[in-house]
Amino acid sequence: MFKSIKEAIRLKSFLATNGLQDSFQEKRGRFIYSFQSIDTNKDQYVSALIQYIQTVKRNEWLDQVLQKKYKYESENERHDMIEIVSEMFEGKRKELTALIGVVKEEALLRAAVVDLLDFKGAVAFDSFLRFRLREYFKQVTAYLGIAIDEYKMEQDYQVFVQTLRDYLHGRHTRQSIIHLILDRPETFYDQHLKKMKQEEIQGLLDPRLLSNHPVYVDSAVIAPLLSMAPNKVFLYTKDEDQPLVRTLKNIFEERMTIFSTNYFYDLSEAYTEHS
Repeated sequence: MFKSIKEAIRLKSFLATNGLQDSFQEKRGRFIYSFQSIDTNKDQYVSALIQYIQTVKRNEWLDQVLQKKYKYESENERHDMIEIVSEMFEGKRKELTALIGVVKEEALLRAAVVDLLDFKGAVAFDSFLRFRLREYFKQVTAYLGIAIDEYKMEQDYQVFVQTLRDYLHGRHTRQSIIHLILDRPETFYDQHLKKMKQEEIQGLLDPRLLSNHPVYVDSAVIAPLLSMAPNKVFLYTKDEDQPLVRTLKNIFEERMTIFSTNYFYDLSEAYTEHS
C-alpha cells in the first residue's frame, strides 16, 4: 500500500521495465499494488524490488537526510556525496569501506524483500522501509558519514591544487626542462640530464612557498618544482598510481609527461653515448 499515487506509479513503471506487469487500485485513500503472478515469478520480483530499493529509495533517502539533518542546500553537493556512497556499495571505494566494514547489502535487502512477498496480506510500503529495513538504513547512514568526510577532503584537495596552479602560472620559469625520478631519494636532473645538487635546488627554492603559503606544500618535490616552474616536467616512477603522482599531474597538467623509471636510465645512457 502507498500513501502517494506518485510512488505507486513509479514502482509500477519500474517493475514494468523488468517485465512484471501488474496493476494497482485506490481504496480508502490508499493505493494498493497487487502482485498477480508472484508464485511463478518470485525470483524476478525479488530481484526487481532489490534493484528498486538500491537505485531509487536509497538515493532518495540519502538526499532527504543530507537536506534535513546535514543542511546541504546545494543539489550538486548532495549529488556528489550520494555518488560516493553509491561507489562504496559498488566496491569502487574500498579504501573507504575498509574504515567501517563492507555492508552486506544484497543479503540484507533479499531477506527483507522475501519476507515482504511471503506475507499474506497488505503491507504499507513506508512501514516496510522504516521498520523492516531499519538495520539496512542504519548501515547506509554509516556509509553516508564516511562519504561526507571524503567529500569535504576532496573539496579541500581541489582548493589546494587550484592554489598551487595559480602560483605556478604566476611564477617566472627558472628551469625550462626538469627530469625527476620519483624514487627514494627523489632526484632532479636538468635539461641536459645532469643531476642537480641539493645546494642548487635549495638556491632555486622560493622561501615564501614554505613560510607564507596558505596550504602545506611538500618540501622535497612539490616546492622545488613549483619554484623552478619548468615549462616541461618529465617524471619517472615505478608507481604511477601513488597519490603524489596524482597531485603532480593535477598541478602541472599538460606540462608533465610520465614514464617508467627504467626509461630514464635508457634515455640517460643514450644521451651519454650521443654526447
